[in-house]
Amino acid sequence: MIRTALSLTILSTAMLASAPASAKRWYEVELIAFAQQDNEQLQEDFTIENPELDLNRTLDLLTKGYNSAGQQACLNGDSRFDPRPVTSRFVQQEASWHCADGADYMEKYQQLPLTPHAEPQDHKQSIYLLSEEQLKFDSVLNQLKRKGLEPILHTGWRFPDQSKKRAPNILVYGGQKFEQPASYVARLDVPDDGFISLLGKPKQVAQKEQAPTLWQLQGWMKIHIRHYLYVTSNFDYHYKSDEGDLESARMSQFTRVYSGDIHYLDHPKMGIIFQIRKYRH
Repeated sequence: MIRTALSLTILSTAMLASAPASAKRWYEVELIAFAQQDNEQLQEDFTIENPELDLNRTLDLLTKGYNSAGQQACLNGDSRFDPRPVTSRFVQQEASWHCADGADYMEKYQQLPLTPHAEPQDHKQSIYLLSEEQLKFDSVLNQLKRKGLEPILHTGWRFPDQSKKRAPNILVYGGQKFEQPASYVARLDVPDDGFISLLGKPKQVAQKEQAPTLWQLQGWMKIHIRHYLYVTSNFDYHYKSDEGDLESARMSQFTRVYSGDIHYLDHPKMGIIFQIRKYRH
């Protein structure tokens, strides 16, 4: 009897040790980011320069979704995504065009879609984007529109229970595209053989460097769990001032939240409404 009980204990321990990653608790988050209405009485100064957000060390779920939405629009005949040269468009106006897989549809956008496209998924293998059919904030979206507020992004993703150290920073961006002026960097004009001539000084040549694209909303969100759910968010909201200058306002927040509750991150320039829900547990 003791031997049987001991065998069962060993078997149970082995099964727990070999349990797959899918045995973790999983959650899904849904968010809507929107632009606030201009307030002439607002006294806050947003001209203070903040250090640039590090977006390189983020998990990017949205770019694939935006590209997929662009391909869908291309297949539906949206002229913005016509890949043919301009001359061909005039000569062959009625001709169809090819919407290739893997093409960079992002470069065609001046305004990103409200919701990036994703196919419905229902698993616990890796973090993934929610499809439009899996989002539940339609009534919230309609309320914002009735109040005259401009939604920028409506999306969500599923993720496992992870510590602060292991949880990734999820890249979040959307809205209007802002082109930054190109910068010029002085470089030495070195001969093709790589050697600088001893008879004359190398010339300095100004080379044009294109600055990275800025989107109306740009930043990241991290969700980690330690007994409770914690959300860390860092966002930049880009906009044009009355004088036409490109300005930026930073929103950084850290807050403890409860699953199932609807939470609101507030800022004079923008707002984010989000909800974290338990997924299959």
